[in-house]
Amino acid sequence: MGAVIIVDALWGDSGKGKVCAYLAVRDDVPLAVRAGVGTNAGASVTLEDGTLVKARQLPTGWINPRTKVAVGSGVLVDPEVFAAEVAEFDLAERALVDSRCALITPEHIAAERRDAHLAATVGSTCTGNGAARADFILRRAQQAREHPALAAYLTDVARQVNTVAREEVVLVEGSQGTLLSLAFSDEYPYTTSDNCTAAAAMDDVGLNWRLVQDVVMVVKALPTRVGEGPLPYELCEREVLRRGIAEYGVVTGRPRRKAGQLDWDLLEYATMLNGPTQIALTFCDHVDPAMRGARHRDAITPAVRALIDQVERVTGAPVVLLDTGPRLGDLIDLAA
Repeated sequence: MGAVIIVDALWGDSGKGKVCAYLAVRDDVPLAVRAGVGTNAGASVTLEDGTLVKARQLPTGWINPRTKVAVGSGVLVDPEVFAAEVAEFDLAERALVDSRCALITPEHIAAERRDAHLAATVGSTCTGNGAARADFILRRAQQAREHPALAAYLTDVARQVNTVAREEVVLVEGSQGTLLSLAFSDEYPYTTSDNCTAAAAMDDVGLNWRLVQDVVMVVKALPTRVGEGPLPYELCEREVLRRGIAEYGVVTGRPRRKAGQLDWDLLEYATMLNGPTQIALTFCDHVDPAMRGARHRDAITPAVRALIDQVERVTGAPVVLLDTGPRLGDLIDLAA
């Protein structure tokens, strides 16, 4: 079968976690793997009963009870966050960590919180990820295999990913967004501490490129950004509140800055970097409130149809999923 890479086109907070959860259930996947930097970005999913699920370390594919969830070797692990999510979501029998993952320690978190450049200038979440990655690069970080509390979860995730992908579907959930990539953003230092592209996600989990089945690029209909750095077509706070489209970060709770439209040149650049085969267009109800909660293709409004057409022209890839509201089932699957 192969692996499906889920990557954010822009600055993150696009609903990758919801896409991962939906695909895990729809395709009954046996394994979902977390790529990305570490715990500095969160994913949230509202279940059908209204329960809000928030995660920072593990991919959201566990919502399917058959799906095992893993953390790739290129992803930083905070043992406390990992343990909390395993306990909260009852994943003791389904969670895996690559033994080579570098660890985030309390000292890393404290160092970032003392760093005025990160906190005030960059607008970092100060969750220890940059400091931990710096130590990893300098070859002085601890690894998961050195932490006794992680012993029961250790494995070679790269081998797991490649073995399963030869026979079944594996989901690789990226984090943050392409335009926050350390080496590809023109907005440095307003970036994260690694790259956030499809290729980076493959590298994070050790995936053989020949096993990639699809790259699902998640495009947020009205982009958002948390922290500092430019945001084209940014709306003022009053307008965001007037429209009822305010959002808040999963990790910090900070308000997300909101744009009034997509920047097509930036979307084209993200397409060039990621090579998507499919597009998930999210937060469509923020473009047209009439779409809120829609679950059938006959509910697509003219405004959203026009947006789909333009996104497909720019990316050269079909829009296969439309996100229309907060709940897991608030989706229109155009591939079904």
